[in-house]
Amino acid sequence: MTGPAILLLIAAIVVIWGGLAVSATALYLRGRREQAQARAEASALAHKHLTDPSHGA
Repeated sequence: MTGPAILLLIAAIVVIWGGLAVSATALYLRGRREQAQARAEASALAHKHLTDPSHGA
């Protein structure tokens, strides 16, 4: 293989694996963010349930 072909191959590998790494990282962070939001909503609902005097506990 010639030098330019090897460089093109290496550049393509870097772009493909880099894109995969960025995509996987974004999915991981999105999952953590959605989990934190769901936890906050559940906590707010539980707090409202415990402090709402009209609930009739």
